[in-house]
Amino acid sequence: MQSIYLLDTNIVSEITKPQPNPAVIKKIQETKNISTIASVSFEEMLYGVKRLTSSKKRSDLFSFYVDFIQANYEIIPFDIHASWIHSDLRERLEGNGRKAPLADSMIAATAIANNLVLVTRNVKDFEGIMDNSSLMVENWFEE
Repeated sequence: MQSIYLLDTNIVSEITKPQPNPAVIKKIQETKNISTIASVSFEEMLYGVKRLTSSKKRSDLFSFYVDFIQANYEIIPFDIHASWIHSDLRERLEGNGRKAPLADSMIAATAIANNLVLVTRNVKDFEGIMDNSSLMVENWFEE
């Protein structure tokens, strides 16, 4: 089955919270077979875990990302197609006096390159990109 959704870092991280948002968890479960994760998001998750001090929490999170997320979700690479889209996005945004954080704009370019709906809690971070591209965004926290 072809993927429809690209889950942003904050959506995947919601699963690990002590009291995750039930609506988001339900949506993640419903769309598991049609959701993917950008390699840029996966790197953000791993980096976040590696920055934690050595502890059970760090070990559990690392295992979750490797044993569950990497094992069960397709990780979409930031490839040459996304690179071309990303360079166009950055040029358009800067031409309009706007900037997007590098990781966010790379995640957005991955979504656009693969015709995926980006699912994020941080819609505001992607507004400039949406205004200058075909990026589709959903916020499962607001549904």
